[in-house]
Amino acid sequence: MVNKSQIIVKGLSFFFFGTFLNTAPNTQPKLVVVISVDQMREDFFDRFGDLFTGGLKYLLEEGVYFSEAFHDHAVSVTGPGHFSIGSGRYPGPVGILSNDWYDRQTGSYNYCVQDNEATGLGTDYQNISYRNINATALGDWIKHKTPNSKVYSISSKDRSAVFMGGKKPTGVFWLDNRTGQYITTDYYMKRYPRWLKKFNRSKPLDKYFGTEWKRSINDLSQYDMRCRKDNYPGEEMSKKFNGRTFPHTLQKPDKGREPIYEDLWNFPFLDEVLLDLAKVIIDKESLGEDSSTDLLNIGLSMSDAVGHSFGPHSHEVMEMFMMLDAYLEEFFNFLDRNIGMEHVLVALTSDHGSGYLPEYAKELGLGGGRYGNNWKKELLELNRELSREFGEGSYIEAFSAGAIFYSHHLMRAKGLSRKDIDSVVIPYIEKLDMVDGVIIRSKLESGDNLTDLERLYKNSFHPDKSGDLHVIPKPHWISKTSSGASHGSPYEWDRHVPMVFAGCNLKPALVEEKVRTVDFAPTIGRLLNLEIPGDVDGKPLNLVRD
Repeated sequence: MVNKSQIIVKGLSFFFFGTFLNTAPNTQPKLVVVISVDQMREDFFDRFGDLFTGGLKYLLEEGVYFSEAFHDHAVSVTGPGHFSIGSGRYPGPVGILSNDWYDRQTGSYNYCVQDNEATGLGTDYQNISYRNINATALGDWIKHKTPNSKVYSISSKDRSAVFMGGKKPTGVFWLDNRTGQYITTDYYMKRYPRWLKKFNRSKPLDKYFGTEWKRSINDLSQYDMRCRKDNYPGEEMSKKFNGRTFPHTLQKPDKGREPIYEDLWNFPFLDEVLLDLAKVIIDKESLGEDSSTDLLNIGLSMSDAVGHSFGPHSHEVMEMFMMLDAYLEEFFNFLDRNIGMEHVLVALTSDHGSGYLPEYAKELGLGGGRYGNNWKKELLELNRELSREFGEGSYIEAFSAGAIFYSHHLMRAKGLSRKDIDSVVIPYIEKLDMVDGVIIRSKLESGDNLTDLERLYKNSFHPDKSGDLHVIPKPHWISKTSSGASHGSPYEWDRHVPMVFAGCNLKPALVEEKVRTVDFAPTIGRLLNLEIPGDVDGKPLNLVRD
């Protein structure tokens, strides 16, 4: 396993308060490639790094590696994470509370990239875009400086592609799980490029059906020494995986029937196809071929799917990253052949980390559990308590984005304050097994004398959209009912992610200073000499170039 303190810092002999002294670059990169690896914990480099031989090895050994990078918000899920990566801003104050959240105005739930004005191109896929996001992203900063720059953003997940793409990208594409096609909406373009039509007509996903996913290392002790035992309680036991242990086979469809493309999730293969699409975009759109720096955002999602099913300490997650290492090697070789890595900046991070399987946490003596549907039952009982205290009524509207939403309409009708409701709710909630504590809304509204934990919740808080009482989960307690792992908590295992910048003649180095993911986009912005908006929460981190 990798000992980060032993990483060679080539050509670098000085530090300055944990960051690097800056030298002005002689030339701008022709292409910036941002790679977000969904649910990639930073310690995957520690546990598996000595086995990497390809793209991840290149990043680890040739990049500027910030080993102590953290998301600085409490609700650590895909939407907020990708928003922070793309924009350099905290998600809460902009109104990105979670992947979706309760809207008390309509009594329904909003999806984080929902746009009712947008229409899918050639598909009835739900309406998606960046239209309602009140923030710019890295691609917008690039196009503000050089309008001729091209900005593309792709992912298997719509929200990942959308948040990294920003307001005015050249193109944003994501996977339609029903058809196996990469799609977009009319917010981004009026017709598909010919090259994407051709790519979709080739049915790039179909070749994987009937494929056996097996371990790439014959010495199984390598897995056992880095992971918990295989076939572990709490892992998903689904027919589509062919059980909890390798090999896992992606079943072929019956003769004459279309593949069920959703079955590809929880296998690594979609990431390979997405990188193939990235190569098509670079080639057909001539990215990196002129004086205007182009941007390609790539959201790799399969590590999230595998991690949810098997947990971060599983053989499957380790093998997922062994395959990703190989996929990235082939992609970086493509970049080097076609553009030259000295002209490409590669920047990698993740939207969030991952927690333990509760069963494994218990084995380690860390506690934990699955509350599943118990939370809904507890909220119903809590409402009965409130009714006994204040008279009949539905006092609890929802639990969403880590917070309880009170019925403000009922409170006004009964002349009750938030403190009145809190006086019943807080004692009830704090006694529950899965709850570690609560944070009252007024504390986040004032922002005064916040603890580190309260500050994380402040960065996930919006004064108009957020709930009334934020609930802090106990460590290693998750909502999944019977199997699988999850994330979304304010704890370090859900927020600690890698951050690496490589290529473009950067000097390799290890930086152990604590930094934030909101620093990610501004760091690229400084390297490109962009005008960074004043409302950005992150700060540029200094990088050294040869």
